[in-house]
Amino acid sequence: MNRLHQILGYAGIFPFFIFSLVYFFSNKEEYSLLLLVAYSGLIFSFLGGLLWATTLDYEPPKHVLYVSVGTILWSFVWIISCRIPEQFYPFLFVIISSSFIALHCYERIYLSTIYSKTFLRLRMYLSLSVTSILLLVAFI
Repeated sequence: MNRLHQILGYAGIFPFFIFSLVYFFSNKEEYSLLLLVAYSGLIFSFLGGLLWATTLDYEPPKHVLYVSVGTILWSFVWIISCRIPEQFYPFLFVIISSSFIALHCYERIYLSTIYSKTFLRLRMYLSLSVTSILLLVAFI
């Protein structure tokens, strides 16, 4: 993993900030919820794609392939859940936040011998950042 990977990884946090501000300043309108949830789903699906790519070059446990596909389906559930009543929005953000942390923990447990320490550290920082942002949005 080179410096550009790190820069682009951290740059992926900025849309979370921007869409969170849009959500906050739009008085939690449904369109702003969809922006934030859709971007969260896009990033979560991307992380699933990284898992998929890992199965092409290495021999991780077979369930890694299933989890990689599951991330895409799970993010789709988030997006269609945007039609829920506003009082349930915080619950949706808690689910999304928990999913990012759970996926990172999964990678640490099952892929720590495959992923570099630098990459796992980057994933930890990014997952914690995303989780913090989404939990702030949920409870403010």
